[in-house]
Parts: sequence; C-alpha cells; structure tokens
Amino acid sequence: MPAKPPPRLFPPIHPTLRPKCLHTSASSPSPPPPPPPPAAASSSSSLQRLINFSITFSGTHSLPQTQHAIDTDTCNALIKSYTHSGSHLRSLLVFTTMLQASIRPDLLTFPPLLKSVARLFLPDLGLSIHGCVVKTGSDSDVFVNTALVSMYCSLGRVGDARHVFAEMPERNSVTWNAMITGYVHNRWFREAHELFSRMLGSGLDLGEVTVVTALSACSHLGALSQGIWIHNYIESHGLRLNVFVGTALIDMYMKCGVIDEASKVFQAMRLKNVFSWNALITGYAMNGEGEAALEAFDEMIMEKVKPDGVTFLALLCACCHQGLIDKGRKLFVGMEEDFGLRPRIEHYGCMVDLLGRAGLLEEAHELIAMMPMKADAAVWRALLAGCRIHGDLRFGELAIRKLLDLEPENGENYILLANLLARDRRWIDVGKVRQMMGKKGMKKDPGCSSIEVDNRVHEFVVTDRFQREGLEEIFAMLVAMKRELKLAGYAVDTEMASYDLEEEEKEMAVMHHSEKLALAFGLVRAQHGSTVRIVKNLRMCVDCHTFFKLVSEVYQRKIVVRDKNRFHHFGGGVCSCKDYW
Repeated sequence: MPAKPPPRLFPPIHPTLRPKCLHTSASSPSPPPPPPPPAAASSSSSLQRLINFSITFSGTHSLPQTQHAIDTDTCNALIKSYTHSGSHLRSLLVFTTMLQASIRPDLLTFPPLLKSVARLFLPDLGLSIHGCVVKTGSDSDVFVNTALVSMYCSLGRVGDARHVFAEMPERNSVTWNAMITGYVHNRWFREAHELFSRMLGSGLDLGEVTVVTALSACSHLGALSQGIWIHNYIESHGLRLNVFVGTALIDMYMKCGVIDEASKVFQAMRLKNVFSWNALITGYAMNGEGEAALEAFDEMIMEKVKPDGVTFLALLCACCHQGLIDKGRKLFVGMEEDFGLRPRIEHYGCMVDLLGRAGLLEEAHELIAMMPMKADAAVWRALLAGCRIHGDLRFGELAIRKLLDLEPENGENYILLANLLARDRRWIDVGKVRQMMGKKGMKKDPGCSSIEVDNRVHEFVVTDRFQREGLEEIFAMLVAMKRELKLAGYAVDTEMASYDLEEEEKEMAVMHHSEKLALAFGLVRAQHGSTVRIVKNLRMCVDCHTFFKLVSEVYQRKIVVRDKNRFHHFGGGVCSCKDYW
C-alpha cells in the first residue's frame, strides 16, 4: 500500500501566479534548421516528414500543406531523440513548431523538453513551458512534475522547485531524489538533510543516487549520526559499495572528522578510481594527518593510478597544515616534471600559504612575482595569512592593497585590514576602515557554528546573545566553564578584537563566539562522554582555540572542530594542529 503523501508545505499556487503558456510569433527569429536526426529516429518515415516540415517551416511564415501528417507521437519521438543526443536547441524548435501547427503536447512531451531547457539555462522559457503543462492538464503527472522539479533546481530556482514538489499529488523515489539533489547542488544542505529525513518516513527504498546525495548533505553539515545511519542502510540492504557510494562515504566520514571509519571504507572498496584516492588524501590533509596523506599518495602511485591536479592540491594542503616545507617544494616541482601536470593558480596559492605560514614571506612574495598568471585574491589572502601570523606589516599592507584593488566591494578584505591594524593597536585607522565599510554598506559575515545532537543539527551565530531566547542554560554553562578554566590558567585573549572597546566589553564579545555557544550546548545536551563535533564557517580564533584545548582537559571530553580551513581534534589539553593553523 503506497505511503500517504505528507501535507503540503506551501499553499497552492494562485491561478494568477501561474506561468503563461509559450507563444511564438512569426516575427521572432528562428533557430537554424535541424540536421537529420540520429539513426534510430531517421528510420521512421513519419519522423522524416516532421524533419522536412520543421525545415520548411523554420524559413516561412505559413504552415505547409503536410501538417495533417504530423501528430503528437511523432513530435514526442523527435523531441526525445534530440534531447538524448544533446541537440537541445532542435528539441525546442520541434516544440515551437508543434504549437504553431496546433499540435497538442501531452504527458510524454514535457520531460525531455524540460531537460533541454535546463541544459540551455533558459529560465523564462522554463516558466512558459510550465504554463503549458498547467494548461494541458499535465501538472498531475508524477513524471512531468519530477521533470519540473529537476529543471527548476538546475536553473537555480529552488523555491519554485519546492513549490512544485509540495503540490505534487504523487511522488516516487526519483522525485524525492531530484529535490534532495537540487538542494545539495544549490548548497541548501540543511533543507536537503531535512527532506531526506522525511523521505525515510515515506517508506520508499533508497537507491544509490539518493544515498550519495544525502551523504553529501551530511558531509557539509557534519551530520555524523545521519551519515552512519545511511552507511548501515547500505550494508543491511545490500547496496553496492561502488566507487560513487564508497567515495561519498569516505568524504562524509572525513568531513565529520572520523578518519578511521573513512579508511575502513576505502580498504573495503574493490574498485577505486582517482576520485576515491583524492577523497582519502584530501581527508587526511584536512584532518592534520599529513604523513598519512603522503603515504596514501605513494600507495596510489604503486597502484598505477595517475594523480590529477586535485591530488596535488590535497598534498600541498597537507604539507601546509603541518609545515612540511621541503616536501611541499618537492611536490610542487614534481607535479609537472614527473607527471606532466602544470600547476594552476590554486597550487600557487597553496605554496604561498605554505611558505607564508612558515615565516618565509620574502620567498612567498617572490613566488607570486614569478607566477605565469596574474595573482588572484585567494593568493594575496594566503600571503596575508602568513603576515597575520608573524606580524609582518610590510607585506601585509602590500597584500591588503592588492586585495582592495582586485575586490573593492568585498567586505572581508576590509575586515582583514582592520584586524591587521588592530594587531598594531592603530585604533584610529581601524575606525576609519569601519566608517568606510559603513558608507559602502558592507557587513562582516557573522560567525556561525553548527552541532549535531540527538540526530538534529543545531546552529548558533554570534548574535544569538542578543536575538534568541531560551539560551539561559547555555550562557550559564559558559560562565561556569570560564570559571573552571580560569583555575586552570585561562585568560581571555582579546588581542585581535577589532574595536577600541573597554577590556570587559572585548572579553564579552570574545566569550560569545559561535563555536563557544555550540560547545556549551554540546556539553549540556550531548550524551556524557561522547565526542563533541562542531562545524564553523570561519577560521577559529586564537582565544577559542586555547579555550577548547583547556575544556578538553578540564572536562575530559574529545572535541572535533571543522573550521573554514581545517579540522582541529582536541583532547587532553592539546590539538592535532599543534597550534599551527
């Protein structure tokens, strides 16, 4: 017995808001005439008549006399043939010819047609064809609606896709997968995670495509519990651990900081390709296991799997995170000499980051000067990161000037400048930068951290202390933590506070960073003794890093934080990054 469809998430679309049906005029420019279709279609004499009809009609303003020989089935066959062969413009030409010849489209017309619209990225035309779907009464068909969901997601109109999905009287596994995939591809990870949970309640079986997409959402959110559930489902339902499923599992475990499980999945895979190896090496790198990343690369070469640019980017990041200067230099030179891979700008940026973090700012600047391409903002930000660590104002101001030239409207660059000035306690200049940002209407992206507790992902932002209620227990926990940590020698580090505030105000601002709120929530709500896992959108600050190390020692808890750049595994008062991040 099919599962009862869930209640609508949105009210029905009002008739006046529905898209209008496509209309073409004789004055509109016509696409070029189509060539003969693929061999499978040209065997039909009726298809050949339609080809001749389309060629004739594309250059005239009147209908030929042969139109009575053309029917909907013939048009559908040609549209499908053109779409599947990648001739998307010709697919649309057949459809416009149908309308002008008063040939009525049906349920089989729209799925391939909507796919062509998505591939050509024509949002207005997609809305018009949606109108035709409604006008012909095809909007109750599961396949047509699924095609609409997929098209809208491909066009970046996720809200429209969600409306169609919510109004569907019937859904199948392909429909659910199209919506979940659309969420993930448009970076609506929380919505993808929630919809996947709803799909589980619908009673539908999960296929390989669905689990891969759902694992991607879990990876970005750090939703380990959901990812483990999917892994168990794969094993209990006999789904193949092919390169797609296996690579998605490796990526999920690595991005949740569970290195051992990712390694086990990799070893269990019978077939591995370069993407599988890249997921493993990248995961080791981001989790601070540089030696393991380099060992995996050696195994990859022994298995005769040819590395690509992504492989070397991961290796250079591994060297960067652990300060392996000589190894990084050797890999950078060897990728072209030994493997014929010319370094891209991302590889140069990683080398600049590696050298800058090691204090070799002069060498990093020389590398930028000799690059065969113009340095982009990411490269200059990498140099600036090294300047911030080592307090070098000379190269730091140079990097800032370049950033402001390249991205004058990017507020992050002004924040970096303010932080650099604040480190030198140039508060008047900091104020000028803030005033400039105010005039330009720029705002700093707020720190945002998420934590999974009881199979739910909870999110905190730095402004929560002003805007959210019901957080009294979290703030009470923060106060208690601060008191306990002071006994262990903790002192709030306000050096990087960007405002000329009183010391007490600076301490308050630093104590309410989003990752501290998430940590307090985890200690209050998570199961006692479990690992606390937090995902943050920005780089972890020095004070929070010190705070988390002491919490791991005083409260005897393992804590894993994934920030913008890498993972930090805290335990026993130390961090896996060895304070090098």
